[in-house]
Amino acid sequence: MHALTLAVEAGISRYYKPDIEASAIQIITLLNQSMATAIEDAELAKVILERAFRQAEQLPNRGYGGYAQAIGEAMYINYLTPRGVTESIVLPELLRAYGTKAESRIAEIARKTGLVAIELPDDRTMRLFISWIEQQRVLFGLPDYIEGLHPQDFPAIIDDTLDAVLHFYPAPVFYDAIDLEQFLVPLLPHKTE
Repeated sequence: MHALTLAVEAGISRYYKPDIEASAIQIITLLNQSMATAIEDAELAKVILERAFRQAEQLPNRGYGGYAQAIGEAMYINYLTPRGVTESIVLPELLRAYGTKAESRIAEIARKTGLVAIELPDDRTMRLFISWIEQQRVLFGLPDYIEGLHPQDFPAIIDDTLDAVLHFYPAPVFYDAIDLEQFLVPLLPHKTE
């Protein structure tokens, strides 16, 4: 999920570069191929997954990342929560919130990776791509929330997130501390009362 987050956020960056988009598309395609291959050949799937991850790790070094990555990093630093777990919950929420600011870029990635093979309007293509991301969380057996997280933890996470995003990442939309809280709420353990 971490590699997927790195690729998607680089692919929808405000600073479009064809080589970055091509890399993002290749990574997402490899990740999808790895999942399809895993049933028949686990070793080959592992090789494909490692290749995608190595390639994805290069994107932040080139200045491409976003809020999901920054929130994942803040959760890892402050609470040792694996980045991919946090990102798998936050990334779909962020993509929906970006709305029309990133809709065409998300749809373009979905089409070029072959994840949405039929011709649909951008908004429907984006929704299908986000659904695919959410399905990956289920396939990997990742949780729907972060155990032990409390609302009083939000200020530290938000500070670390804003520090990373505002200085390094060209996200499609800029959020302030109040805006970011909406993306942390889904991380809270669900009340079952």
